[in-house]
Amino acid sequence: MTERSARTLQARVLEQVRVQRLWNPGERVTVAVSGGVDSMVLMHILHRTARAHGGRITVVSVDHGLRPESAREVEMVRAQCVEVGLPCLAKSLDIAPGSNLAERARDARREVLCSVKGDVIATAHHQDDQAETVLYHLLRGSGAQGLKGIAPRNGRWVRPLIRERKDVLRAWATAEGIQWVEDPSNPLSQRGALRRILPSLDAIHGGSSNALARTARLLAREDELVSSLADEAWSRVERDGGLDRDKLSQEAEAIQLRLLRRLIQDHRVRADPLEAILAGALMSPGRLDLGHGLTLICSGGRLVVGRKE
Repeated sequence: MTERSARTLQARVLEQVRVQRLWNPGERVTVAVSGGVDSMVLMHILHRTARAHGGRITVVSVDHGLRPESAREVEMVRAQCVEVGLPCLAKSLDIAPGSNLAERARDARREVLCSVKGDVIATAHHQDDQAETVLYHLLRGSGAQGLKGIAPRNGRWVRPLIRERKDVLRAWATAEGIQWVEDPSNPLSQRGALRRILPSLDAIHGGSSNALARTARLLAREDELVSSLADEAWSRVERDGGLDRDKLSQEAEAIQLRLLRRLIQDHRVRADPLEAILAGALMSPGRLDLGHGLTLICSGGRLVVGRKE
C-alpha cells in the first residue's frame, strides 16, 4: 500500500498545488529545505514538476549553528541543488544558548525565509505533522481554532505535502535514490513524545493519523464559518475599542469566545477565564485576571483589556 502510494506521490502533490491554489504560474516559490527526508522530497518533486505547476523555485537552507552536523547538512542540500540546477541560498545563524532555544531558532528561521524575495514559502509539513499538531492542541484543551491544525495555505506559507504520510515520503525518497539526513529532533521533546504515541493509537484504531488529519480538515471548514459570523458580530458588539457587555451576552457562546479572543489579541491566554465570562462573570464592574500580565476590566458596561499594575 505504501509503495503504491509512493508511485503516485508526484501526481498528488501537483494536484494539491492546483486544487488548493497554493501559487500561480510565474510566482516565486521559496522552498525551505533542512536536509531531512520530508523537505528533500518536497524539493525534488517541485523541481521535477516545475513545468506543470509553473512556480519559480528558490531553495533556502538554514544552519542554526546549534549542532556540529548542521553545516554539513546545509552543504548537502546545496550540492543537490547544484546537481539538478536549482538556485540555493545557504544561510547561517548565530543563536545564543539559553531559554526557549527551539522557539527562538524557529522564529529566526521564519525571519530568514520571509526575507527572501518571493511570493510564497513552501514547507514540508505532512499528515503526521498534522496529526501531532491536532493531538497537541487537543491536550491543551483548544477549540476549533487550534484543532483545525496546519492549513494547506496560510498567508504566504504553503504546505504541498500536508495530506501525505511520512512513510509514503520515505518510500518515494528510497525508490528515487534521494539522499537525506535523519531528523535530529529531540525524542524527549513534546513533539517527540507525541510521535511515539501515534503507533499506539493505530493499535487501538487503525489509520489514526489519517483520522486526526481528517478531523482537522472538518474543523477548519467550521472554523471558517464561525470566524465569518464573528466578524459580523464584531460590528454589533464593539464599543469604543472594547465590547459592550450586555450585547456580548446576547451572542451565541461560540461567537462570544471569538470576540473575546479578538479583543485580547494574545494567543497565550487560556480559555478558562474566557469561559467564566460565558458563565456570567463581569456582568457588573470588576476585573478578571487573564494571566500573562493582562486583566479584563468591566467599566461602564464595557469590557476592555488592561495591564496588571
